[in-house]
Amino acid sequence: MKKGPGFWGGLIAGLLIALAAVIVVLFGESIHNIILGRTDVVSSEDSILSPAVQEKVDLLNDYIDYYYLDYKEDDNSGETAEDRAEGMYKGLVESLNDDYSEYYTAKEYSRFSESKKGYFAGVGVNISSSDEGYFYVSGFTSDDSPAKAAGVEIEDIFYKVDGEVVLGVDISDLVDKVRGEEGTEVVLTMLRGEDREEVEVTVKRGIIEATTVSHNMLEKDTGYIIIGIFDTITSEQFEAAYKDLKEQGMKSLIIDLRGNSGGMVDAAVKIADELLPPGVVTYTLDSKGKRHDYNAVTPEKLDIPLVVLVDSGSASASELLTGAVKDYGIGTIVGTTTYGKGIVQNIYPLQDGSAIKLTNSRYYTPNGINIQGTGIEPDVKVELDVEQYKKGTDNQLQKAIEVVNTP
Repeated sequence: MKKGPGFWGGLIAGLLIALAAVIVVLFGESIHNIILGRTDVVSSEDSILSPAVQEKVDLLNDYIDYYYLDYKEDDNSGETAEDRAEGMYKGLVESLNDDYSEYYTAKEYSRFSESKKGYFAGVGVNISSSDEGYFYVSGFTSDDSPAKAAGVEIEDIFYKVDGEVVLGVDISDLVDKVRGEEGTEVVLTMLRGEDREEVEVTVKRGIIEATTVSHNMLEKDTGYIIIGIFDTITSEQFEAAYKDLKEQGMKSLIIDLRGNSGGMVDAAVKIADELLPPGVVTYTLDSKGKRHDYNAVTPEKLDIPLVVLVDSGSASASELLTGAVKDYGIGTIVGTTTYGKGIVQNIYPLQDGSAIKLTNSRYYTPNGINIQGTGIEPDVKVELDVEQYKKGTDNQLQKAIEVVNTP
């Protein structure tokens, strides 16, 4: 029988696919290293996944498959093969013994990415857990929260979401069920009051913007900006707050970074650009000694007195901003010594939707100081008077007001 052109085209395509498979099998590691841009490749014997380690993993897996009694099978909570694989990936990263490096499953990374956008589609509630293990509404994200408008009340307990009981679920699973596409509806069955009365509420999901910056005017025309964390939307919110305070006649400024655990380096750099003269805000050195500078480029700089308020909870990007202000001498640091996190993590997404976050560099202040493990000492040290704070008096903030308004 005469072979048509379709036959020969298919045969050639099949041979090319087979050849590609052979190349991947024989040279897969080399291709992977080219993609990563690695030239200083560690041999397989030196890698953590050496042939001996891989052989032992296979052996342990055989023992598990043959001997392990899945005693949780009856309540349908046994681990799947996929769960076990994800556990191994997490274990590999955990073996680094680094508090900041982490493996994200596809589901975890999707949720993480969404949270870093600064907005998401949801119902607009803050969720907290009780000592008894259930989740309840501890507040609303705004006065026009969709949940609040629909009749959800603070201290309502989550009982069902779209008819499915959520008592005892993980908080991440509850969040996944409550969130959804903008404009869609979710039926929440809440338990309310001491009698735990069932209340069913239908909520139309809306876009919820995370509030990372708040501000107001204090005495003596002192602007006061609190930055809770550095996310994608933070620099935009800071710019709006700064503009509003200027329009109100601000003559001095206090930036409160107490309890701010950090976040995105780029967000902190953008805010620094609003305050500093042109120049280096911070720079990083990676494991290969490669330097990367983050610069302020806006010609204008802050021309009013500035105080940055910090404490032991001020970390990472907070310290980056604090260190730049201190090194340039454009403001006074008030409070207590900062946390001392002078390292940077980067997230590397993988093709299956998962991702790995790894510590990949140290960052330095403009004067070349790395604060890892030491933190930044304030110019004016003031311990928080906890008892007075409980009564409504913030002695650290009072000192900041005094300092920023002293000629």
